Amino acid sequence: MKKVTPAAVLLILVLASTRIVAAQIGDSSQGSRAVANSATNAPTVRKNTESTDTISEPGASSLAQKYYESGAGFYASGKLNEAIEAFKRATKLKPDDPQTHYMLGMAYSKSSAYKESFESFKRAIRFWPDWPQAHFRLGVISYVLGRRTESVKAYNNLLRLESPLANSLSLIIKEDNKATVAQGVTASDGSLAQTELVPVAATGKEAGSARVGDSNQVPTTKSESRSVSASLAKPNKDTAPIASDPPAATEDTAALTRIYKVGVGDVLDIRVLNSSTTRSTLYTVIDGGLIDLAIAGGPLMVAGLTTDLIQALIAAELKRRAIEEGARVSVGVRHYASHSVVITGLVNNPGTKFLRREAVPLYVIMAEGQPRSDARRVTIMRPGSAAVIIDLDDPAALNFHVRHGDMISVTVRPQESYYIAGRINYPGQKVFQSGITLLQAILAAGGLKRQNENLIELSREAGDGRLTTTRFKLKEIKAGKIQDPRLQSGDRIEVVR
Repeated sequence: MKKVTPAAVLLILVLASTRIVAAQIGDSSQGSRAVANSATNAPTVRKNTESTDTISEPGASSLAQKYYESGAGFYASGKLNEAIEAFKRATKLKPDDPQTHYMLGMAYSKSSAYKESFESFKRAIRFWPDWPQAHFRLGVISYVLGRRTESVKAYNNLLRLESPLANSLSLIIKEDNKATVAQGVTASDGSLAQTELVPVAATGKEAGSARVGDSNQVPTTKSESRSVSASLAKPNKDTAPIASDPPAATEDTAALTRIYKVGVGDVLDIRVLNSSTTRSTLYTVIDGGLIDLAIAGGPLMVAGLTTDLIQALIAAELKRRAIEEGARVSVGVRHYASHSVVITGLVNNPGTKFLRREAVPLYVIMAEGQPRSDARRVTIMRPGSAAVIIDLDDPAALNFHVRHGDMISVTVRPQESYYIAGRINYPGQKVFQSGITLLQAILAAGGLKRQNENLIELSREAGDGRLTTTRFKLKEIKAGKIQDPRLQSGDRIEVVR
């Protein structure tokens, strides 16, 4: 066996040390490259991360929808602060959704934050310029804030869109316009039992745009109801359509006895048949002519509409939102409070009486007021018209149509007279009784002095204060050749010859 020399051992140790140093240097060099490569690739990783965020937008949209639905629930239950917070979160995740901005404006409006509401409705219009409801809300809020120019601008936009909401907005801002609300409806007695049912079925296309809506929708309007009721309510109360304005000269008052237009104070019974909801079906029409119907997306303008129109309005909105497929809507008036007359005088039950039609015959009111036995005359005073005097002894006169705002005074008949003179046994002033005729008046005065007297003159005061005189031959009256004329209070009778 060969002996290992010390020189060989030393050589081996030197070579091993050299390899270790070389390996460390190599490792150090690779580490530096790795760090450099990492620094170089960092933007790429960040770009990929950003790309991942963009790709996950459907997730953000889904989360925005959840926030929206949560906000709608809070809004419906009156938790406005929570609703505002939820809608704000939804707008951050999906800032170009007009419906979310619109509902945020509604929530702000209800909480009396009108400036914030104004901005939200402006954003809703920015993302959907042809949305009538958003223009209408913006016009109302502008009116509340005293920005008349903005209100008029919103009104003009509604005219451009040919929306019936233009007429509703004009009633609020008192803007004289020629827009009219479509009134082509059939008569409705306001009872729930006889209200026609309107089927609602949402198509797939409509369901796809369920949250946004149709630009030609009917007046689904003013949310500011209770929201604006503190500040907007009072201005609107003076201008809200009370449904029963004085009839136009060409209006058929008989037709008004068959319809009823809803007004402020009425309580509506609104039901979506076959629906699983257990919410109250009663909705009060508040100042401004609004009802707050959450299922239809918020407050609706109903003042001035019949139950048929309101029914069609809600049905169209439910169809647009695809809320209840195959549902049927029923609308009736549970409590009447917007149309009233006041009856005073000789009645056992005086006071305010509420009408259930646009016009009702006088005998209906008299039956409710229960006239006393000494009641003989009714005076009806209507704003803008001359007083109407009706004799209760005349059955035909009791068919006179009473309207909202009429003041009815029941009194005794004042002492009335007629005058008879000439060739008569007892001439002078006589007490007038309704229905008395010329021949009866002559007999009541003791008859003629001579039986051959025949010519009688009857003078009566015309509308201009002048007398008109008519001659009658007594023999013709007795023979039935001419009618025995009825007298009127103040008539002058003279037996000539």
